[in-house]
Amino acid sequence: MKKTDFDRLIKKWKEGTAAIQEEESLLPYKVDNAIIMAAGYSARCMPLSGVMPKGLFRIKGEVLIEREIEQLIAAGITEIIVVTGFMEEKFRYLKEKYGVILVNNPDYNQYNNISSLYAAQKYMKNSYILCSDNYYEENVFCLYNYDSHYSCVYSETYCDEYFVTKTDPDGYITEIQRGGAGGWFTVGDAYFTKAYSEKFVSLMNRDWAEEHTRNLLMDDFQIRHLGSLKMLKIERPGRSILEFDTLEEMRQFDPGFDQFYYGHIDRNNAVIEMFTKYSGIRSYHSVPTEQLGGRLHLNENLFKPSPRCFEALRSITMEDLYLYDLRRNDELMDVLSSSLAVSANHIFIHNGSAEVIKSIFSILLQENDTVLIPEPGWSYYKSVADAKFAKCIPYRVEERGDTYQYSIGDLSDKAKRHKPRVIVITSPQMPTGCTIAYEEIEGIIKDHPESVIMLDEAYWGYGDDSNDFEREIITKYSNVVITRTFSKFYGLANIRIGYGLCSYPLRRTIGLDLPLFRASGISRKIAIEAVRDVEYYRQMKELTNEIREWFTEELNAIEGVHAFRSVSNFVFVRLENTDAGKVKAYMEENNILLRLFTDKEVLHLRITIAPKDVMKRVLFHLKHAIADSRGKGHGN
Repeated sequence: MKKTDFDRLIKKWKEGTAAIQEEESLLPYKVDNAIIMAAGYSARCMPLSGVMPKGLFRIKGEVLIEREIEQLIAAGITEIIVVTGFMEEKFRYLKEKYGVILVNNPDYNQYNNISSLYAAQKYMKNSYILCSDNYYEENVFCLYNYDSHYSCVYSETYCDEYFVTKTDPDGYITEIQRGGAGGWFTVGDAYFTKAYSEKFVSLMNRDWAEEHTRNLLMDDFQIRHLGSLKMLKIERPGRSILEFDTLEEMRQFDPGFDQFYYGHIDRNNAVIEMFTKYSGIRSYHSVPTEQLGGRLHLNENLFKPSPRCFEALRSITMEDLYLYDLRRNDELMDVLSSSLAVSANHIFIHNGSAEVIKSIFSILLQENDTVLIPEPGWSYYKSVADAKFAKCIPYRVEERGDTYQYSIGDLSDKAKRHKPRVIVITSPQMPTGCTIAYEEIEGIIKDHPESVIMLDEAYWGYGDDSNDFEREIITKYSNVVITRTFSKFYGLANIRIGYGLCSYPLRRTIGLDLPLFRASGISRKIAIEAVRDVEYYRQMKELTNEIREWFTEELNAIEGVHAFRSVSNFVFVRLENTDAGKVKAYMEENNILLRLFTDKEVLHLRITIAPKDVMKRVLFHLKHAIADSRGKGHGN
């Protein structure tokens, strides 16, 4: 139906003059429901949002979410889904009062509001997608909508919102940017048609295994897929739709708001003000799983550690359990020093390399500092920098033929412009498995003496592990620190041991953030045996690399599959013309967990290398999954 015909029918329907057949022709455009996202805890409205969800704030005598629900009902929309999370029990009364459907978002405290749509995806049809804290001066909701749209309000002055910067001749949004002035920004009601919802859900499920996706706002996810997710720009007048980001904005709009505020917050004990600054920071979480087999998504060493590590447990005494280790010498430090041919003055030990990284950032970063991080890469770097209110600037790691390579030009250009406190380099790189040449690393160290270069070598051991380069740069330069772990190559993920290598002055500085007592003495005894069993790990490395090369060749023999060369215990794989959601679901049904990444709109898998019998099973099921997702049936 043309838009002009639709508008004519709506006008007649509202006037009560539409014929029955004309009204029936509107049925595909009828709203099925509204989904109201109310799971978050609105950090910028602390301390009030610490005692109740923002959607339950009372503005001008009305509860925000109740006003929104009543406007929906007045428009004829009666199926209303409220997605809850923080203090979900406070929303339960809405079920009795308005008959709403309550859906709990269990991930509200880990991920952004895209997780609320993930939780409510089965309800997404012809749906309004709303936030519980918007205030509509007039009822903007309609029982019939022509196409997917997003309401927009004009702002002459700068504001940190999503501004629509381009539309096509038919009024569909083609470009959105964060922050702007003298333009229209998205706010309030978004409307998804059934077709739009199906496409949105498919893309969301396809990308869901990617940590970065789960941390997106709905708006950012739509921007990522603007080419596929087309929405009309609907211009609303003046301040017809309001979004209150802070308590002060509410006070300005409603002079009586303070009465409500102090009815819930003790005027003489404005609680937790000191925590308000941190309430918007999200900590990094791995995806929980009870599965013990088929775990090819975490890069654990599935060849297992040296048997000598398990034997070390037999030497544990009662004293190892109840006494602090206060001995002058640290045997693990001595063993590492000897193995690496590095003075103990250049080594520090911590509870895993994640904690090494956290201590480096904690000591070196201050508010508003900048960190350069590789993209694609490990999202943990950003989560730790966020806790220090530092800004992360990504630089590219790019596809080059059968491998990935660091874009040294992009890194250098951004380092010159942003003067980062820390530059993160990961080698071998996660998730691509590529390395960076030693001369390029040294060039970066020399060219940016004002920055600390953090070389994350979590996957050290599978390539050139001579240590000659590392030993040279930590003695030659004071602005470099190398991080390593026993979790990957040594296969000891659960004993939580990592270490750092750097100049003595930098080691002493980072040491200010190390634990008061040494890392677990039991864990250190196990780690010592791993370092000493050179022959076991030599054979394990050769076997891992041999299987990785075989698996890479087998993958590259499949049409539309490109496995990149890796120098680690995993392979990064690009899939073309493949439905990621189907591949992921098929593999999980067969008890195989893989990691999905979306880089530049292209689907990638990261697959951990396991013993050959496991990889043969992975290859068999992956071929079937890919064939099924392409609708070609099972192939060999």
